[in-house]
This record gives sequence, structure tokens and C-alpha cells, in this order.
Amino acid sequence: MMRKSVAFLFCLLLIIMSAVKAQSQNDLDADIKKLEKFIKNLDQNYVDQVETKPIIEEGIKRMLEELDPHSVYFTKEAYERANEPLKGKYKGIGVRFLMVDDTMAILDVVEGGAAQKAGMKVGDRIISINGDTIAGRHLSSRSVVRKIKEDDRQEAQVEVLRSTSSGDQPLLFELSKSEVKLSSVPSYFMIDNRIGYIKLERFSSSSLSDFREGMDILLEQKAKSLVLDLRGNGGGYLNVAEKIIDEFLEDRKLIVYSEGEHQAKRETFASSGGRFIDGDLYVLIDANSASASEIFAGAMQDWDRGLIVGRRSYGKGLVQRTIEFNDGAAMRLTISRYYTPTGRSIQRPYDEGVKAYQQDLRNRGASGELFSADSIHINDSLIYYTPKNRKVYGGGGIIPDVFVPVDSSRKDDFVRNILRKGLFEGYSLRLFNTIGDDVKTEYSDVSEFLEAFVLSDKQLNDFRMYSDKSGISTDDETFERNIPFLNERVKVCLSRFTFGYMAYYQALVYYDDDVKALQNEIDKGIYKELGLK
Repeated sequence: MMRKSVAFLFCLLLIIMSAVKAQSQNDLDADIKKLEKFIKNLDQNYVDQVETKPIIEEGIKRMLEELDPHSVYFTKEAYERANEPLKGKYKGIGVRFLMVDDTMAILDVVEGGAAQKAGMKVGDRIISINGDTIAGRHLSSRSVVRKIKEDDRQEAQVEVLRSTSSGDQPLLFELSKSEVKLSSVPSYFMIDNRIGYIKLERFSSSSLSDFREGMDILLEQKAKSLVLDLRGNGGGYLNVAEKIIDEFLEDRKLIVYSEGEHQAKRETFASSGGRFIDGDLYVLIDANSASASEIFAGAMQDWDRGLIVGRRSYGKGLVQRTIEFNDGAAMRLTISRYYTPTGRSIQRPYDEGVKAYQQDLRNRGASGELFSADSIHINDSLIYYTPKNRKVYGGGGIIPDVFVPVDSSRKDDFVRNILRKGLFEGYSLRLFNTIGDDVKTEYSDVSEFLEAFVLSDKQLNDFRMYSDKSGISTDDETFERNIPFLNERVKVCLSRFTFGYMAYYQALVYYDDDVKALQNEIDKGIYKELGLK
């Protein structure tokens, strides 16, 4: 049956793609009739029974791949998963967790969620949910999330082990699933007495209000400069990105424009009244900053409004429209290209196909681009100029004003294996259960903790024994060499468990190479030197 499906699929592809690639005017009615006749004959006349749905779905997916890398088809289930982060909320029990030591360990309890209301705590280990055992089954975090979401029951009976001074205490919680706010701004704080920081993870339906909430608090704390962290932000809703960009640009400045074969040119301009028109702006990007993140960075760069710091962004300059089908499936179809205010497209070439397009991103490390700005391929024919006569480039992502190389020297095989198995989180949870209360008493906030706390020799030895028991051992020299990094990562985890999720990002920023490089540039006066506003 599989061979038959593949054969039919190729027939379908040949029919459709010949129409797509034809140079003459499409005869849509004739194409639709031909497809309809093809499918009906498969169903009614083929020698064996044929399931047409999987053939059609696979055919749609393959045909979209022939068009561009970002036109995609979703089954109903995949569409629901893809949409959830953009809704700004989800239905669940309200915990963030990691599978550690083959157990579902709670890293954060979301404020206002069912777990918090029931009294669950950071460090609790979930053994079973509704009688379905989680621990000891070698499940991945992703499979556990799927298991929870696929359980339609409103009530959840959760069996937990909690570490206490007298040993593990079994507890049973009755939870009622509820909507949990999924903020796209997990953290905002003051780096020092002048510079504020906001982490924006995606451009979702709640992002504008999430951003404004953080920005308003930072302004109340007298922030004169802002670091907006878009690293890892793969995009989201274009209209939300436009509204956030509007918070930084003066009235009537062009934010972005888009146009396509069947889409008239659409221009979006800033309006008056943005929250941060005059302050210094620094935008952090990396290879996973895509789409709406690149629209933001491109607008700031093109208007000399902000300093872009990090590594070349993803390079997605295509706009999709979601088209839903009656069975709950959907496709995102590319309808136009977007252009930054100077007129540049930052879309990477995709004429060699989807696989080559995806491989191009993976090749950035091998090519040396992540480690040296000189290794970034620049298309000299796609040079544009900002109002301050600065060169900016099209054709393949946003190239930062300040390049910061990835420091790969700090992660050897020993450290990479520890990260892969979640041992920093696992050991830190054990340490938190032992000294968490003392840390809260001794240190007034996460900043004081990061400055003063150092793992003792005994704690380092305990970590090594824990690592050995988990199957990751090393020699004395390697362990000694990695002690600074071990200290750093355990402190980051302890910050999270002791002071909360927002403090977790403060700890990450405290050790962040990109932020350190940025602070050096600020000290050198680069903003004024480049004439940025």
C-alpha cells in the first residue's frame, strides 16, 4: 500500500507542479476538474482499496515544499501545537518541568495556575498523572507534554514525591486544569541604574501588552537605555511586531512594507506616542532570530535608531497567510515578501530546495561564521544606506552592527553531556532542597546571590559523584578545568529555583557573553560614535 501511495503521490505532484510552473495563464477550472477526476478515479476504480486522505495531505506538503521553505501544511494536531505559543495562553496544570533522573521534576510553578493553587512546589517530582506512571519509563519531556495535552479530562490526579528533611514524602494532588497565561516576556529588569532589559520570546497575541507592562515598569525605575533580547525569537504575528516597533520610532517613519504577485504594496508607518522614542536602544539577535524579529531589527538598523548586537539573523523575508480547512487542518501560504525601510529583503536564497536551505543554516558553524565576522558571506550587490550613511545589507538576514562570536571553548564533551542529560538542573534541585531556605535568608535578592555565592569543595565533590552515578565521568584535570562553568550553571539554576523564573533570566544575563560585549561597546561610546538616535 505504501508503494501505491507513493506512486499516486508522484502522479499528483506531476499534475499540480506542471500547472504551478507553467508560464502561461493558469486555467484554474480545468486544473481543478483534472484533480477531481484523478482523485475520484483512485477512489472508485483502482484495483485495491485506496485511502485518499494521506495521499492528498502528503501531496499538499510536497507541493508547498516546491514553492518555498515557509509555505507549509499542518494536520489538525500539528496546527493546534503550532498555534498554542501564539495564543498567549494554554490549558494545563501550570508547571514547567524537565525529565531529570527519569522523573518529571518541577522547575517552576506558574503563578495563578492549578498547581500553585493546589500547593505544589519547585522540586516536587511527579510520579504519575491520573494513574499513568511517568517516572522510570525513560520518557522524554516532549512525550510527557503530549500525554498531558491529549488527556481530555478536566480533573487531574497527580502523585508527587517531595523531598523533606526526614526523606521523600508522597503527596496526592487533585488539580482542575485551567487556562494559564503564557507570557512572551518572561523577564524584565534593570541591568544597572540606567540600562533596562526585556526578553521577548515571540510575537504572540499578548506580546504588545506583555512588552508594555515590562517597559512601563522599567521606565518607572528610570531606565534611560534598553536592551531588547530577540535571540531565539522565531517571529509570530506581523501586526504585533509592527505595533511594538511603533513604540520606538518617530511619527510617520516607515516600519516595513510588503508586496506580492497577488498582494498590493502594503506600507506600515509609525504613529506618535511611542513609549521609548528617545532612549538608547540595543537589540540582541542570533541565527534563530527570524521573521518578525528581523523586521524589528531591520527597522531599527535602517533608521539608525538602535544598535544591533550578536550574530547574523535567520534570513526569513516571506509573509504567510493561514488558510484553514474544514477538517481542522491548515496551511500557511507565502503571499508576499517584506522589505525593511531602506528597501532591502533579508530573505535567504532558496532556489536549491528546502533541504539545501535548511542545511545552509546548519553550515554557519562549520563555515566559521559563528566565530568570525569575516566569515559572513555578504552580497555586495545588495548594499543599502541608512540616513546616517551606514552600510546595511540585504539578501540573507540582518548582519549585526556589533558582531559577538560564540565561545565554544567553554563546552567540552564532559560539559555537553551534562547539559544533554539535564544534570545541572538535577543537582541544583537536590541542592535547593537542602539549602534553598538558607539562600533566601542569607541573600536579599538574586544580584547579591550571584555576586557572593560560590560552590564549596564539598558541593563540587557531590556534583562529581552525582555525575558519575548518572554515567558521566571524567578525569581530575578536565573536572578542575570546568569548575568555573559548573559554578556558573549551578548558580543560574539555583537562582531560578530560589528567586523565581524572572530571576533565572537575570542570572543568565549576568554571565552572558553578548551582554558583556555590549556593555564594553556602551562604555566606549559606540552609540554616539555611530550617530544613533
